Amino acid sequence: MSERACNILIMGVSCFDGMASSMRVRNLVEPLVQKKLITASNLIYQKDNKEPIGNEGVKNDIRYKVIGFRLRNIFSVFPFLYKGLSFIRASRLKQSKNILYNYNYPDIKNIFFILYAKMIGYKVIFDIIEDNNYQAHTGFVNKFRLKTSLFIFRFSKYFANAMIGISNHLYELIQKSFNNKVPAYLIPITVNLQYFKVDNKIDENNKNLKIFYGGSFGQKDGLEYLISAFDEVANSHPGIELIFSGLAHTQDFEKITQQIEKAKNKNRIIYKGYLSTREYYNTLNACDIFCMTRVNSKFANAGFPFKLGEFLASGKAVIATSVGDVPAYLHNEKNALLIAPESVEEIATALNKLINNPGMRKELGYEARKTAEQNFDSEKISNNLLSIFNSVL
Repeated sequence: MSERACNILIMGVSCFDGMASSMRVRNLVEPLVQKKLITASNLIYQKDNKEPIGNEGVKNDIRYKVIGFRLRNIFSVFPFLYKGLSFIRASRLKQSKNILYNYNYPDIKNIFFILYAKMIGYKVIFDIIEDNNYQAHTGFVNKFRLKTSLFIFRFSKYFANAMIGISNHLYELIQKSFNNKVPAYLIPITVNLQYFKVDNKIDENNKNLKIFYGGSFGQKDGLEYLISAFDEVANSHPGIELIFSGLAHTQDFEKITQQIEKAKNKNRIIYKGYLSTREYYNTLNACDIFCMTRVNSKFANAGFPFKLGEFLASGKAVIATSVGDVPAYLHNEKNALLIAPESVEEIATALNKLINNPGMRKELGYEARKTAEQNFDSEKISNNLLSIFNSVL
């Protein structure tokens, strides 16, 4: 008897922007949708919607609906719940295996949707990408959400059919939390290799190099060390620029902008803000050196930096902090330059080494691309997700 086709309802993230959360899911799901191996729909929270896509429609063969509520208007919760529950019911296909694929933890905002989906026949899978035990609390609402997520997580064995961890730490956390009663799987970071134009040509005479960091600007990211190191190195290399892209909480962003304003070479530190998918990858392809910095915190060591896969796929030299699963894939001076967390000195040394040695940039970039192709290719890894979909009972 052939397996029923899988119909996937994606929740907790938008499938249509270039943020790390979106790309995590897009890279896994889109190849399966394009090959018509699954059908998919996407329930999007308004706060997660970064692209002007309207309230509902179809994009990339994925049907979607955007819902939201306002904390200042308690009554807005009722249409939020009604629209969400209605979309969940409407997305269910009778002749398919219906699966709710939830990005990250169950929490106070999504638990009613999850339980309703379970009640009407959906299987439930969680993709856990960070350890909320170590997540920093910023504001009462976020603190409440994190606390409820940890509380509900303890009981998710009663409604979860499977869980995925993005890192070995999270995979082991799932196993330990549920004593192997909930099937646990490891799916690392992924990257769509088609976004990158790789020719591995290095202009040895080019001194106008672009150094890039993209992602969040949180405490875990250690950007203060990168900015300090760049400001030091820039004194000796007048042609280099440091380029940032991404979004941040107001408090974290203000801290970073204040440091940039005090930097001696602040005119060569460029913040591009949030970029559309096309703008983001055009920017990546135009840069020369990529930096993935982290602090030495439990939170930073628990996950797996998603942007690292993209930096490696660019075919350019990468400087990466040795935290979490990073040393399992990267080896110093073989496919990247590995640095210790929270070290301005090591970042500066690595930058100088790459700026002064175009041959090293070329060799590391070549090996970085091979690492991405062998370990993080979304076309290959999406098949692992399909196997999980087919295996849930």
